[in-house]
Amino acid sequence: MKLRETVRDTMRTDLLAMAELPYGGEDVDQLAHALQAGTLAVAAGSRPALVAAALLHDVGRVPRVMAAFPETPHEEAGATYVSDLVGAEAGWLVGSHVLAKRALVATDPNYFALLSPASVRSLARQGGAADEEEVEHFLRHPLAADAMQLRRWDDQAKDPQARPLPMDELLDAALGG
Repeated sequence: MKLRETVRDTMRTDLLAMAELPYGGEDVDQLAHALQAGTLAVAAGSRPALVAAALLHDVGRVPRVMAAFPETPHEEAGATYVSDLVGAEAGWLVGSHVLAKRALVATDPNYFALLSPASVRSLARQGGAADEEEVEHFLRHPLAADAMQLRRWDDQAKDPQARPLPMDELLDAALGG
């Protein structure tokens, strides 16, 4: 189907645009990070929308996406972009990965210790731990558990020695075959 191939080509272009983009002081670039997160989603047997969200959760940092959504936090820019590209479910997950981090800090006493120094610094810029009202509202969403899982993959996907799945295999999983 032509549309599917167009989406696939766009996703490939977006992922390749992440190559060599720094990842906030981490030991991997944005592409390695995205491929690792996608690989973790596939290894968990995730449905296509969650794999797509794992691959594209930081697409809001790609220069052409940033230009389309100036002055917009990367998760919000990414949410709008991914919703238009692959659907609202993946878009919501992308848009929620920062709030999921903040909610995990607020609700899981062991989570903060798992964050890298760069992630701790970004947490401060993102508003720190979510307050009780934010957590309650977030947890009422039917995809909240998926967003929290995506966030955990995000935190794990920073290994310079990791061997992610090939991009084509990840794109297949994100697009349902």
